[in-house]
Amino acid sequence: MNEASRSDATLAAALVGAWRLVSWTIEYPATGRVTQPFGPAPEGLLVYTPDGHMSAALQRPGRPRLSRADPHAVSDAEKATAFASYFHYAGTWHVADNCVVHAVDVAMNPNLTGTRQVRRIALAGDVLELGAEEALEAPGQLRRHRIRWRRAPQLPTAASR
Repeated sequence: MNEASRSDATLAAALVGAWRLVSWTIEYPATGRVTQPFGPAPEGLLVYTPDGHMSAALQRPGRPRLSRADPHAVSDAEKATAFASYFHYAGTWHVADNCVVHAVDVAMNPNLTGTRQVRRIALAGDVLELGAEEALEAPGQLRRHRIRWRRAPQLPTAASR
């Protein structure tokens, strides 16, 4: 095994488990603008299983409940508000070249299904930062995502509850 794959294997082992969202910022280098898509205290859960599955769910805190129990019975405006305040995808994962690669199988945003989401990894103790650059529709423009997670406390296994 070469040095890079040994490092990737060690990093992959360190990612396994559950992570709670701390912050999500998006930087726009061309203008210097920085945004927080779900505010200063977003909520979320990122899970990496040892067998290579993953799920990421992020949301704005305090999302209003829908006006009806049946989500299909609410207005399009209400659905749009719910969609805009929540983000989720799930699939499989692996580590390569100090990045985690998410192969998206299902997603709230259908444009993500079937894509590979590559995130640079910075891991320090129980804090994980995932970073990515994304090209915008304007030529030469991009934005940088910085998503910080903190390892979630380990819960008793289902068998011991």
